[in-house]
Amino acid sequence: MIYLTGANGLVGSRFLNLYKDQVTTISYRDEVPDVFGSHENSCLIHLAWSSTTRNTYDEFEKVIKNDVTNSKILFDYYVNKNPNGKIIFISSAGDLHLGHGRTVWEEHEPSPHSLYGECKLHVENILKELSCKTVVLRTSNIWGAKVSGNRVNGLVDKLLSSLDTDRVIEIFADLKTKVDLIHIDDFINLLIKVINKDLEKQHELFLVGRQNLSICDIIDAISKRGSLNLRINQKAKKTYLHIENSKVRKTFDWDPKYILK
Repeated sequence: MIYLTGANGLVGSRFLNLYKDQVTTISYRDEVPDVFGSHENSCLIHLAWSSTTRNTYDEFEKVIKNDVTNSKILFDYYVNKNPNGKIIFISSAGDLHLGHGRTVWEEHEPSPHSLYGECKLHVENILKELSCKTVVLRTSNIWGAKVSGNRVNGLVDKLLSSLDTDRVIEIFADLKTKVDLIHIDDFINLLIKVINKDLEKQHELFLVGRQNLSICDIIDAISKRGSLNLRINQKAKKTYLHIENSKVRKTFDWDPKYILK
């Protein structure tokens, strides 16, 4: 049995479309429902998240309740019924490591850049205290799929969706800023491997990335496919993120296939 939160998001909707016969979705807005059954082999994939990097500390109490408190309630309900289960939490490599100015791997201390990142880190720490097995995937920028309602997430998919249209895409970043990308299908493939792998340790953390590109590289690659209408503001500070992904590749025998070119 696979339980899934965030089924309307980028990853959740793609996962549900592929494995709907094996998945029970969990939806909540304010109050978390206790909908779990007891199963010999079960997994909870926690994707639901209400805050973004744009949320400010004026919204602290609301964000903490929605993302941290409700996550803990969800975990407690699950573990109570499934003490031998597994929880997989999708965290953020970008907000926890962006700006380090170096290649990062699992041993590097995270440094959240926003309330969004602080909440992700809080939930990571909650998972360390649970009695069931837990896996944190600190994931880079996922691209390659539309969200329900034809919404798009992330710079790459915004650019791809605007090709040969009159839509203006504003970019508030230094074009030399480097980010890591991972295609949605590679990430779904990894999720399946994480679900099926019996890990020895109680708690595991993995950084997940595939391709390291500058904003300029991304624009150049997508421009080959058609015309773009861009408005660029380079006043933002140049940042750098490169993920060392050897641990996740080796542990799960994972070989990501897709690159942006």
